[in-house]
Amino acid sequence: MVFTGRHQELGILRSAIDRPDASLLSVTGPRGAGKTTLVRKALAGVPVLHLRVPPLPEPRQREALARHLGEWLSAGEGSVRLDADSARSWARLFGALVDAAPTESATLVLVLDDAHRLAEARARVVAPLEEALERARTEGRRIHVVLVGRPGDLPIGGEPSVRLGPLPFRAAAPLLPGSEPRDRIRAYAVFGGLPAHLALLDPEQTLATNIRKTMLEPGARLVDAGIDLLERDFQTPSRYAAILSTLARGEADWSRVHQGVPDLTRSGQVAPYLKRLEELGLVEIRRSLDARPRTRSRRYAVADPFVAFWFRFALPWREVERGAEAFASAVRRDLDDHVARVFPAICRQHMGFDVMESIGVNAREIGSLWGPGYDIDVAGLLRSGAAFYGRAVWTDGPAGVRTLEGLDREIGETRYGFGRESRLRVLFSGGGFTPGLERAVARRHDALLLGPEAIVGA
Repeated sequence: MVFTGRHQELGILRSAIDRPDASLLSVTGPRGAGKTTLVRKALAGVPVLHLRVPPLPEPRQREALARHLGEWLSAGEGSVRLDADSARSWARLFGALVDAAPTESATLVLVLDDAHRLAEARARVVAPLEEALERARTEGRRIHVVLVGRPGDLPIGGEPSVRLGPLPFRAAAPLLPGSEPRDRIRAYAVFGGLPAHLALLDPEQTLATNIRKTMLEPGARLVDAGIDLLERDFQTPSRYAAILSTLARGEADWSRVHQGVPDLTRSGQVAPYLKRLEELGLVEIRRSLDARPRTRSRRYAVADPFVAFWFRFALPWREVERGAEAFASAVRRDLDDHVARVFPAICRQHMGFDVMESIGVNAREIGSLWGPGYDIDVAGLLRSGAAFYGRAVWTDGPAGVRTLEGLDREIGETRYGFGRESRLRVLFSGGGFTPGLERAVARRHDALLLGPEAIVGA
């Protein structure tokens, strides 16, 4: 698994492990987000017991930990050993772990990977674990327990809690195919930011070749990737798949999501499905930055571009088995429409993490604005206090003056940022800018143009 773009999360885990007090940490994220890779990177050089919890009943889970812990204790120089009855009790297992933990400068870490399986087996692990950690704190023993698994499904939360999502575009860009910045953006719209998917790519090959090798050839690794995400986690994935298929063509409000699941007769019935998809990191729920508290005006979007791509292009192709050429033809015809729907999210990422290269400051609040008379792709507040409003345009040709004029009109329809001393217009374009727009922006102090080169950081 590749490791890139997780430096903040890596720092959080390492800081927690360096603390002398015993602690419980958690790392969650969707499949393929690189949870295990992050944990191993953070714990390099630290004594670690790493157990992947088996998908078995609770007694078998205790036995697995007992075997792993017993082998580790037998290989060590300490006097702590497990007896034959240790596997009958979580308390005895965790107690032995605390007994073996050092009391000076060294640290011992227990990693329970796929820890959501403990909750699935209804393992009574919470109270014994909390009691063991409390005893470790009292006795000054340096032990940390790290739970790794699906978000929302761990038996107990940890502090700190690290939640991984898809890598943002700039972090994923070095692993993406394409010689030009615009090509990299298109590749991200196809393959997204999950490290498990990015590891399958060959940056030296074209986007079309990578699509063929990962989705079309016999035995291709991603041919069933979209539905696998659901069938592994849901007993009845059909309604979840219907929601993702609806959102694959762009973010939508509650009404359109409900229409995409025709066997649900009332709109409220879709709520638990959306909530579960959000918990698993597959769907994002967004509100306009100027929305009133408790507003029900929300938009829903697929969190990772690859999932949207798969449900838009791969799922229909699999349904009727029309052949690889039919799939490739659909991608050639509609890919830019798909990229146009992903591009605003890439631009929001840029304002949050990378626009410092252009204006010396990043955003501290970022999102979108929509309401009567306006629908602004990118908006927020910079750390300098200035408000910004952005339009993200993905077309074959360059953006012109009308793009700026239209943004100005829509800004006048929202109260967001009104009264702030500085309000910045930011125009993003995948096809560059016309000379007329460049001249118009050059005459203004409140406008900025960002093309593919600036977004990629070329």
